[in-house]
Amino acid sequence: MEKNLKHHFQDINMNEKHLYILLNVVKNNGDIKRLTREGLSFKDIAELSNQAIKHEFLIYEEHSIAISEKGLKSIKKLDKKFKILDKNKWIEKESKSQISKLDKDFIFLPNQNALDF
Repeated sequence: MEKNLKHHFQDINMNEKHLYILLNVVKNNGDIKRLTREGLSFKDIAELSNQAIKHEFLIYEEHSIAISEKGLKSIKKLDKKFKILDKNKWIEKESKSQISKLDKDFIFLPNQNALDF
């Protein structure tokens, strides 16, 4: 059955992981930032959403998008492959605010003009 699902995604030109994330975002009323972190542009996300609606993974009615029964079944199948079970990977490390390792005798004095409280 899993081979059929993978073959189906290839036929409709969808990335399984991106579709899995999109379905979870819609199911949980989440944020599309998860898809942008995967490298998708807003245009790509719109295209992926249109494909998911066209192939009945999602339902568009009355100016809202909901997940279909077919979408729920697909999530269950893709959960085995893409669900993150390692709790250490649930939160992405933020590196832009980190400072380099300092000598243990070094006294760090922050720039007073850059402090915001």
